[in-house]
Amino acid sequence: VSFSDTNNYKNNSMLVRHDKNEAEFIKLAKKFEKYICHLNLPDCEGTIIADQWVLSAAHCSIEIVDKFKTGKKHFVIINDEEIEVDKVIMHPSWMVKRDDSDEDDIALLHLKTRPKVAMQAKLYMKNDEVDKLIYMVGKGDKGNGLIGVNGNDGKQRGATNRIERANEKWLFWTFDHPDTQTKYLTEYEGISGPGDSGGPAFILKNDVVYLAGISSGQDQKGGDEGLYGVEEFYTRVSQYMQWINDEM
Repeated sequence: VSFSDTNNYKNNSMLVRHDKNEAEFIKLAKKFEKYICHLNLPDCEGTIIADQWVLSAAHCSIEIVDKFKTGKKHFVIINDEEIEVDKVIMHPSWMVKRDDSDEDDIALLHLKTRPKVAMQAKLYMKNDEVDKLIYMVGKGDKGNGLIGVNGNDGKQRGATNRIERANEKWLFWTFDHPDTQTKYLTEYEGISGPGDSGGPAFILKNDVVYLAGISSGQDQKGGDEGLYGVEEFYTRVSQYMQWINDEM
């Protein structure tokens, strides 16, 4: 998974370390696939958090809102089932600042019917995310840290990373080179890629899957997208609990 600018998510998917077999990242994704909603835009992801609710990024969801304004319907895909979205709730402050800010990149989608096959992620509510291992899943562009983004084969991949810092709005982590001697390097090191926007950063606790972050953007540090050393930022779910609960 890899991201660039928040508003340029069509250049986003899962980017992984170069020294591991690609099949391992595909296998990792299968553990979480029942929690994932493909926004079908044609890309972007979301996470199922209740019977008929999906949490995703505002910069993805606005496309569905714009589609509704033209009188068209929109269907997402959950475990190969097409389900109609009947309501999109954008974070109000993102709507105000949408053209000049990445902040509050969060939105709720309401599904017209309950998915036949799905699992619901719990929302991570604690403020202790730093140093936690996270799992990302996406169908966006593939690639690795040496070459960057390298096309899209439609396969879903998983990757891991470790949260390095957090602020009021964001969770941050770096795509570490396998040779880097850092406590943050993980076995399935990766980041999201073009097309993975809105997708999850999960924390596992006692085998329970918690949604801690929503894929939003990437600081390329002056280099190319998806290479080792870039820093990824995800919307910090724990800071939006009041808004989520009020809207649902």
